[in-house]
Amino acid sequence: MNHMRYRDFIIHLGSTATEDDGIRIVEKRKTADACDVWLSLVPGQDGGIAIVTMARNGTPPAGGITVKLDPATTRSALGAALSTDSMMTLARSVLTPGQSNTRTVVDFVEGLKDLQTNPFGDDEDAAVRPPPATKPPSLDACLWKQIPHGQRQDFIKKMAMGVRRGIHPDDVASELLGK
Repeated sequence: MNHMRYRDFIIHLGSTATEDDGIRIVEKRKTADACDVWLSLVPGQDGGIAIVTMARNGTPPAGGITVKLDPATTRSALGAALSTDSMMTLARSVLTPGQSNTRTVVDFVEGLKDLQTNPFGDDEDAAVRPPPATKPPSLDACLWKQIPHGQRQDFIKKMAMGVRRGIHPDDVASELLGK
């Protein structure tokens, strides 16, 4: 079980979600059906925060606090909940060695209620859906952020055609965005 620093964990959730809100904390339905999913916070130098999957109806991880999560919870929703100032303050208190205040733990758990999920019923469509578009290395990051998510695949194709004609992707994207 690998625990990481709280802020690093939030960054990890954001980067693994790859700009697609539909990415779940547990990707495969088989894993979700066989395992319970816990968010584990362990105080101390070797502690931190991690997502732990264990066989169904097993005992939760020992040490610190554990919060049971819906396996279909989206990574971006979990990252957004954990990154609020109030949750960071509560987590700092929970991750500090020593006796945790019960009220702090309850408030932290309350902050993780009603997170957005992506049910596993759409797995059949996953093979049909194109993978999320990733920023071409030569494209300016500011331009990439201005491209609507639904149009990114089309922009990438047009930028690739532009490269064949000797036009830089920044110029193609600027033109398509009307800049």
